[in-house]
Amino acid sequence: MFCLIDQRTKTGSGREGYIETFRNMTGSIMAVILLSHCKWGEIRAHKLPYLLWTILGGAVGIAYVVGVTSFDPFVNGRVSAALAVFLTGYALIHTVIRVAVEKKYPVLEKKFLAVWGVMMFLMIFSRSDYIWPLCYLVMFGCFYLTDYTAEEREDLFQGCLNGIILGFFVFQGFCCVFRPYDSVRYQGMYNNPNLNALFYLEVLAAVFAKILYVTKNRCSKWICLYYWLGAGVVLTFELLTIGRTGWVVAVLMIGGFLWMICKLKSYKKWFKNLMALSLCVILTFPICFSATRYLPPVFHHPVWFWGEWSEGKVHSWDPWNSEKFVDIDEYLDAALGRIFETFENALEHSPFAMKAEAAEAQTEIPANKIPVLRSDQDTDTLLVRSTIYKYYISQLNLTGHPYSEQGFQLHEHYWVGHAHNIFLQYGTDFGVPMMIVFAVLALWSLIRLGKTYAEKKDPAAAAAQLFVLIPVAFGLLEYSWGVSSLTITLLFIAWRKAICDGE
Repeated sequence: MFCLIDQRTKTGSGREGYIETFRNMTGSIMAVILLSHCKWGEIRAHKLPYLLWTILGGAVGIAYVVGVTSFDPFVNGRVSAALAVFLTGYALIHTVIRVAVEKKYPVLEKKFLAVWGVMMFLMIFSRSDYIWPLCYLVMFGCFYLTDYTAEEREDLFQGCLNGIILGFFVFQGFCCVFRPYDSVRYQGMYNNPNLNALFYLEVLAAVFAKILYVTKNRCSKWICLYYWLGAGVVLTFELLTIGRTGWVVAVLMIGGFLWMICKLKSYKKWFKNLMALSLCVILTFPICFSATRYLPPVFHHPVWFWGEWSEGKVHSWDPWNSEKFVDIDEYLDAALGRIFETFENALEHSPFAMKAEAAEAQTEIPANKIPVLRSDQDTDTLLVRSTIYKYYISQLNLTGHPYSEQGFQLHEHYWVGHAHNIFLQYGTDFGVPMMIVFAVLALWSLIRLGKTYAEKKDPAAAAAQLFVLIPVAFGLLEYSWGVSSLTITLLFIAWRKAICDGE
């Protein structure tokens, strides 16, 4: 469900309320996860607060839903929000009773939890107009304080990995029927190749964790082969996105995975494991590319997401060999071209040169809609990125900004709405103190989870470390955040492993 929420919130138009509907579903799902630990006997023992919430929460929720005007297009969003708050109320009552009355909660790393709490309060009391930090404080605060049994934690871990992998199968199955390969940077189930690359990284983390799990438990060789080939499949689709940031993060993840699996076997086998992973990519690339290219034309029923339709896209009447489809030569030219372009830009532009060009285009970056660069300068990736960073750095303060005060006109055809960097974006949204605390938490959790895996060889710690790494590393250069996005949801879930000792 988290995969579906991620896809729907990132590809909707925002004009029919379904982005809000799916975004709010995160609260309902987290409430179900929290209430799965609740026993009927516990409810009967403290039935009064549950009864009061049923009456009051139900009445307020119904009033909120029916109080909509006939012109409000977001009734579905209101219903999902009311349901999420209603279910989360039960989870909050259960958590308060367990912690405050029964004194039952997991062993906590109190320093980490305190820093996390400081970060959340800095977000809540900033000038930002977002309400999701308060929702996440309640949801994940309850999640961290719930004393799941070892069996429940194992079910949660396996369910998370299996759900992500199942989501990948469902998404790619849909793509092989309804999503023609007509954009050289493969977009899959998204309308942006970078978002698609980010999704594949999360799937790759789940597959790597599965490989560690089956290796540690000495499962059947056929099961091991299945997951190794699965890693090759996911890496193949990552290559098809031609996303340089995604490729770099995938390389970092492969390096981390090799270290993790060598901890289970021997450090002398790191090259053997690397060659095995490379062989899996080589074997699966032709199959995945062929399925992506040749299966959708069989069904002749393309599906577009918001902002995708154009005359240049493949339509149902186009033949299977239409020039609109991407062939292998076109893909290789584009992939190699982006690699060479990266090195050329790095060699041609020093930081001083980029600063001079930006200054030549506009002495001071304005806060209004006056274009900063000329339209012909948007092909210079490094100049564009440095200009964006310069603007957002100039906007940093202690308390953040509401969304209406953010963004600028890069050139006459392009409005920049986010910082292309997760730390700068959070600093702009919530203030510099929150940005610093978030950076400390990210680094601290990566180190802590790495030490936990080194000591216990726990695949859950490995998965958590990868889930923390992805939004942080990918977010250095591209969009990797957003309320209810898969990356941020898994980041907060992974932090439980760093907060709760003994798990």
